[in-house]
Amino acid sequence: MISIIALSLAAGGAGGFLLRAQKTDGSMVLSLKGAVPEEYLASQDSFSRVRNTRNTLDALSARYGIEIMEALWIYGQLPKGTESERKEAGQVLERIIQFAEAAVQEFEGTAQQLQVTQSLLFALQRAERYDRWTEVYLEALHEHPTHPFVARLAIDALENSKLAGQQEEVLQALSYISALEPAFAEMAEIEAELNAANQCFTHMEFTSVVANAGEAEECENLD
Repeated sequence: MISIIALSLAAGGAGGFLLRAQKTDGSMVLSLKGAVPEEYLASQDSFSRVRNTRNTLDALSARYGIEIMEALWIYGQLPKGTESERKEAGQVLERIIQFAEAAVQEFEGTAQQLQVTQSLLFALQRAERYDRWTEVYLEALHEHPTHPFVARLAIDALENSKLAGQQEEVLQALSYISALEPAFAEMAEIEAELNAANQCFTHMEFTSVVANAGEAEECENLD
């Protein structure tokens, strides 16, 4: 279903170009109509279907996100006092993660995928699966480097990747997108996190030589 929707969105993008051209240069559209069979040109009804499809995807992704967050809330209320209770609660959390993973795949290639991805990250965070959290974040970063989602979770990415032993990979990825041109709105936020992380590494190198416990503590606070 999503692949068909993606094709519809692509067709809508092409149709949008033709519509803008018609408003700005009527001769261009006339020449196109002469060269391209009329049945290949998107109709006004096609634009309406694309808008309806986008609205449906927005509503569906929002519903998935709400369901995942509600399931996480229920998981948080489960008793975990005994070993058997913790095991049962862990199984519930694993099912939530599996559902969130499947939802992300359902929305693959759409603008709504990142909305569901954020819910998946919440579930992975709750499960303390920092390696998978980092993997999902890096995938989103590489596919959507300038999206606000990437900057908004930069702090969490540095913290969780450190716990997963993958902080260097995240730092390299954030450094790469901070150098992109032209600058985008969230670049300053990413650069601030990188500067804080670089200061921490400087402190760590310094303390490895002089064994200054006070500086080491300061570094941990920066993290």
